[in-house]
Amino acid sequence: WVIENSFPIIEKLTRINEKKNAKDISTYDFNTLYTKLQHDDLINNLNEMVDFVFCGGNVKKDGNRKFITVTSYATFWSKKKWGNNSFTRSQIKVLISHLIRETYFQIGNLSFKQCIGIPMGIDPAPFWANLHLYSYEYKFIKSLMRTDKRKAMKFRYATRFIDDECNLNDGGEFGRSFHLIYPEDLELKCEHQGSHATFLDLDVTVINGIFVYRLFDKRDNFPFFIVRMPDLSGNIPSHVFYGSVMSEFLRISRCTLLYSDFLPSAICLFKRMTNQGGTKTMILKQIAKAINRHPEPFSKFSKTTKQIMDDIATSE
Repeated sequence: WVIENSFPIIEKLTRINEKKNAKDISTYDFNTLYTKLQHDDLINNLNEMVDFVFCGGNVKKDGNRKFITVTSYATFWSKKKWGNNSFTRSQIKVLISHLIRETYFQIGNLSFKQCIGIPMGIDPAPFWANLHLYSYEYKFIKSLMRTDKRKAMKFRYATRFIDDECNLNDGGEFGRSFHLIYPEDLELKCEHQGSHATFLDLDVTVINGIFVYRLFDKRDNFPFFIVRMPDLSGNIPSHVFYGSVMSEFLRISRCTLLYSDFLPSAICLFKRMTNQGGTKTMILKQIAKAINRHPEPFSKFSKTTKQIMDDIATSE
């Protein structure tokens, strides 16, 4: 259910497209996630997560872990204490509770203690929110698998990136059930429902049983010019500039199903980077490098490397 980027979504879309079984897509957003988290509920759920991992998770043979050790180069489980770098289960719980409950703000000569919600600026906030929601989702699905496996299967294509939810082919089941999953104080807003939606960096449309997806960037709709991607006139090494070009071409290919959608985005990037100091020859080399090193995202276009490079280079 929990994802860190759009790649798992693309894998699910591909799996459904192989069967030509695309039906619907819906997306939701938590309106007041950080500001509405109840401290007691949050701490209880996080404590359950701490117990879960210290007991080995779903692999019980890895249970009875004594310490989690954090160094400057790694984090690992250990049976012995490594000075001040090692923490027991109870110490982790104390730290979590302290960070959540002991948050203060000063405005002028007034001091306020935060009694509900968590401050968005601190490092663990998104991870806490993610685990908090996950605990509700896990309990819901675990219970549903026992009582109604057919209904539980409707959530097999449910994904969530922190406070953004996406559901594929669930027939609106998430919309009918989210009040059973999460507490009432967490408000969910439906953003898209039906045959079209945008989620993360994807624009997805159902066409003849296929999820047709392409790269989505809301900055494209801004009514003003914004600086995007590095400029070679800046104080950066050239390899950083051209490396970002290669990465962006690769991202466009991964997030686009049809060549007819890929080509305009690739041409736009090609023109942008030449205007920002890159040479056409070097930029085309980055395209070739992206295709040769990562052929899989480009294979769906059924085009050779030369054809793709020629289509981009001759666009002017």
